[in-house]
Amino acid sequence: MRILAVTIGLVMLASPVVGHELLIYTVIVNSEGGQPADIPNGTLKEGDSAWFWMKDTTENATLVVELEKDGAKVRSPVLQFECELDDNGTRVDDDCTNRYDFVFNQYTSAGLWNFTFMTYVNDSLEKTSNGSVYIQEDLHEEEILDEASKEDKKISKQAIAGIVALISLCAIAIILSQNEAEVLIEEE
Repeated sequence: MRILAVTIGLVMLASPVVGHELLIYTVIVNSEGGQPADIPNGTLKEGDSAWFWMKDTTENATLVVELEKDGAKVRSPVLQFECELDDNGTRVDDDCTNRYDFVFNQYTSAGLWNFTFMTYVNDSLEKTSNGSVYIQEDLHEEEILDEASKEDKKISKQAIAGIVALISLCAIAIILSQNEAEVLIEEE
């Protein structure tokens, strides 16, 4: 019986899942601003991430990255070019960071995002630069089928995989029941 339960679990795990591989896009912010300031359209989808690295070597410079979409704003912590490390390579100040990681929500991030890179020197705003990205919806295979494909009523890859999984499950159940019958006969 345990073998049957394990087999059913494995068959269910073998079912295909449609989605995209999550991506991370890196933006380097140096003395000239964000590089690239504008992330190319079509690059990122909902669920993907952008990493903003502070690489401005100007003395006493810090960076704050602000992301805005439809009036809602998110700000990074204060980013520094480098953080002091102890002899073991551990940061002396846990609040010190030089990278801001932002994950675009998997369900509500689609649309235009604007970036503002604010560079401070000695805690005084020295300059700002801007950038943007258009986040695409993470559409799954069923959602992107057009009406013509739906009318054709072709069997999808998921349906075929489901049928194969069901047939495999039935075959495994038959084989296991035959093995159990043989074991009972041998025990008598």
